[in-house]
Amino acid sequence: MNSTAKAYRSGLERSNAFIETFTKGMEGDDWLQRPAGFPNPAIWILGHLAHSRAGFLEMLTGTKSHEEGWEDLFEMGVDSQDPSVYPSVDTCRAVLDARLQDLKAYLETATEVDLEAPACVGSGFFKSKGAVISFLTHHEAHHTGALSMIRRA
Repeated sequence: MNSTAKAYRSGLERSNAFIETFTKGMEGDDWLQRPAGFPNPAIWILGHLAHSRAGFLEMLTGTKSHEEGWEDLFEMGVDSQDPSVYPSVDTCRAVLDARLQDLKAYLETATEVDLEAPACVGSGFFKSKGAVISFLTHHEAHHTGALSMIRRA
């Protein structure tokens, strides 16, 4: 694995560790609380991160791996809904972990040339696959920060 891919993998692993840390011990209604000033409950953030990993993976590989029906629940800009419509925490965690393994598998074989190549799909916002992964780590940092704040609220 090249050094750039190793750095990206490290960022993803660190992000995943923060998600685990900030959600450790959360149970039942903890996942559904929406403290004042917070637009989304923790379950939405967890599902959004899992769904987003699939979207970023598609930009890298061209292969769809989204869960059916999740776009209407977890896409950027979607208002949080009645908590009963969300998948379980265990399901969200399983998808989050599966997409992490898929991303790590991609990075295992990605060359510098691969990372400099244009994204497979997308709006042209990202100049390269490396930019996709870089943004993914920033995206996750933003939402793990929100998880930390919800936990403290």
